[in-house]
Amino acid sequence: QQQNQHQHQQHHHHHLNQPPSSSCDGAEKKYERFEKWLYENQGEFSMLELRSYDDNVNNVTVKPREASSSSHGNVTEEKKEMTGMSMNINMNINTSTTSTSGSSKNSKNSNQKHGTGGGRSDIDIDTDTDMDGQPTQESEMRGVHAKVDIPPNTICVSIPKKCLITVEMGQATPIGQIILKSDLDLDAPKHIFLMIFLLYDRKIHGEQSFFKPYYDILPKTLHNIPIFWSRDELSYLEGSYLLAQIADRNEAITEDYYAICEVAPELASIATLEEFKWARMCVCSRNFGLQIDGHRTSALVPHADMLNHHRPRETKWTYDDELEAFTITTLQRIPTGAQVYDSYGQKCNHRFLLNYGFAVEDNRELDGFCPNEVPIELKVLQNDPLYDAKLEFWKRGDSDGNGSITEHHSTNISAAVAAAVDAARSQQIDPAVAMHSAMRAAVSAAASDLQNAKRSNQTANTTTTTSSSSSSSSATRSQSQSSYDSTKRVRVCVSNNENTRVLFSMLRVLACNEEELSAISSSPTLPFGDNGRSSFLNKALRGFTSTHPDTSSQTMQHVAFFRTARDIRHPLNLRNEKAAMHHLLKVIKAHLSKYPCSLAQDISDLMDEELYPRFSNRRHAKIQVRGEKEVLHHYALWAQTAIEVIEIVEREIMMETNNRIAPQKGFDYITRAMEDDDGVGPNTLHHTIIRYCCDVLGALRKEALNNVRRENDMKIQGIRTS
Repeated sequence: QQQNQHQHQQHHHHHLNQPPSSSCDGAEKKYERFEKWLYENQGEFSMLELRSYDDNVNNVTVKPREASSSSHGNVTEEKKEMTGMSMNINMNINTSTTSTSGSSKNSKNSNQKHGTGGGRSDIDIDTDTDMDGQPTQESEMRGVHAKVDIPPNTICVSIPKKCLITVEMGQATPIGQIILKSDLDLDAPKHIFLMIFLLYDRKIHGEQSFFKPYYDILPKTLHNIPIFWSRDELSYLEGSYLLAQIADRNEAITEDYYAICEVAPELASIATLEEFKWARMCVCSRNFGLQIDGHRTSALVPHADMLNHHRPRETKWTYDDELEAFTITTLQRIPTGAQVYDSYGQKCNHRFLLNYGFAVEDNRELDGFCPNEVPIELKVLQNDPLYDAKLEFWKRGDSDGNGSITEHHSTNISAAVAAAVDAARSQQIDPAVAMHSAMRAAVSAAASDLQNAKRSNQTANTTTTTSSSSSSSSATRSQSQSSYDSTKRVRVCVSNNENTRVLFSMLRVLACNEEELSAISSSPTLPFGDNGRSSFLNKALRGFTSTHPDTSSQTMQHVAFFRTARDIRHPLNLRNEKAAMHHLLKVIKAHLSKYPCSLAQDISDLMDEELYPRFSNRRHAKIQVRGEKEVLHHYALWAQTAIEVIEIVEREIMMETNNRIAPQKGFDYITRAMEDDDGVGPNTLHHTIIRYCCDVLGALRKEALNNVRRENDMKIQGIRTS
């Protein structure tokens, strides 16, 4: 086995030792040393080879690592088809339906990798000097390729435990020990300990460090990570919510650095703030979440962190306790010369860009789903006639002291019931009996918590208001209400998922008139939804048993489970739904106005690879903002389509009220045309919009028409009686 390994090693190094260009000589040697170090420590990846890519990055031309191999033949160019999002419906928003082809490497930009299910990509153009003292630039854009045909279910990478840098190693350093004892509230504790080891070991042990060959291949700079972008580069993101996240990330890292320096001043002698930021993003983009000997940890894994990102995944990774090594296994055949990818997970582009330094040109799954998100901000408008009443309802659930069942209580109730059901089944006891006993106990505990919270609030309010007159109290309340920031943010993507339902729920609250607000704010409801539970458990949580399958007499209605702004999951009526869609359209138009250019301009810009070079920060920023606008345009189209369909329904109701024949091209005609559409072309509506119009608005229409018909029947009966 050792002989075979030695032969593999020689073959691998023979390939690496092909004469490099003089400008890349420094990079060649450090990668040779790195791979030799891994082989000497029982690392195994002999079926793979590293390749550097010749490409244009920020107008810098870099040379290939191997003169004998061309990377471009192994990197797929993908065309992105922009799906048109309209169906003969007039829109006042500039929604582009242009088909565009932009180059996209789903593998990102250089040696890149991954965090807990995520990855990293960084472009580092090292500036060095050649033999004549002239500056040269070497490419750090690398990928891992198959040297041979690799069958599925083959371990293609094995990195021994001793070559991993783990959280525990950082905790064992002198600074790590101080941090553990100080109980600091840090932004990302596991990342911190990996960073501490990286910085401490590099500084203290230097050339003698066991990990020196690994440190040598880490990028010296991370210019592609947004927290290191220049002011000009950040301007490419104008209008994007990502700017706030970049500022927050910078602030969090800075706070962590100075907080650690306060308890461990020696950190300042090991790393500057900029070096600390560098280490944070190296770790953030490269660490793997692992279970080693039954213990959850995070680790930096040399070589494994150099696989580029691609969806769907072609490999899987784990820590193998028997082999005592981190392994990467192929899930499918990988032909000779093909790039070997890792999947950094299904993520929004803002996470790829913020954490790993790249944005995916066509960030779609095989089923067409795109995880790109954008936060939509909603708040109670101060000029709303019902401002005080809406704000009171809007704030429900924001804290534990307002008399509402909180998410914490809901989770405890659900967990208690689920545990009781599992225990009953294991003991062959009727689950319904155990479930109701556990539910009564959990609900009782939640109710007790609420009563205590209310008493505490009442005591506090009494103490602070005993000396105030009624007029000054009113003024204080008014001032407090007006200064309260009622903004709520909901991250949404082009989907009809939980966040979409929360968005529509909040819109219905904001659109309420006085009667509707009174109805939703006084109706009791249960504090849990259906997510993640069996139908049996969901029915059980609502009091339905085999004895009472169709009644709700046992649903704990005596407990004050009142709705919050997130719970209005079904439309109230046509008037409210139409007003909610108008509000959504207004919010989206305001959001789009913050960007310096339109979606159509973004699409056009991305076709220009000279102005927006592949792998450049400028291009990645453009991909990010384009993705945000695509989501916003989707919801604008949803709102506009809903409004137009509701207006068709309103005309039908008016015709029915007046006993007139409904128009031929009414609701049924329009929705049937939506459903019959072939789903191809610029005038295609997304299926979520179609289902909403057909099902949700269809149900509202049916109810409204039935009410009109009942009223008409009653009028006829009244006439006959008279």
